Amino acid sequence: MTDPREEASEPRLDEAGEQDLKAVLKAALRTDDVPPPDVLGGFQRKVRQRSRGKFYADGWSTSRHAPVNTYLITSLLMLAVLIVAYVLLSPLSGRPEPVRNVPEPVQLIPRPKAP
Repeated sequence: MTDPREEASEPRLDEAGEQDLKAVLKAALRTDDVPPPDVLGGFQRKVRQRSRGKFYADGWSTSRHAPVNTYLITSLLMLAVLIVAYVLLSPLSGRPEPVRNVPEPVQLIPRPKAP
């Protein structure tokens, strides 16, 4: 005979339960080729209408494609600013001074002047 504790710890499914479980698993693993709805566009349109154009009024924030020309112009302007700063600040970078080793110790308290 089998131990009754083992039977209690292992729940058994009947055939109807197994069929239900298989149906649920098949439904969960099924992939539909239907694309998800575009929620972002509708959300932005509703916010723009309700705010009377205060939010999402510009076209580039709601467009599908990135504004490549804006990125290109901005990066070229930043490169020009960096080049101008380098040209203006490079003459200020002088050469390093050699260190003079002084044989006498440094006086932290000045010596009193003789009268």
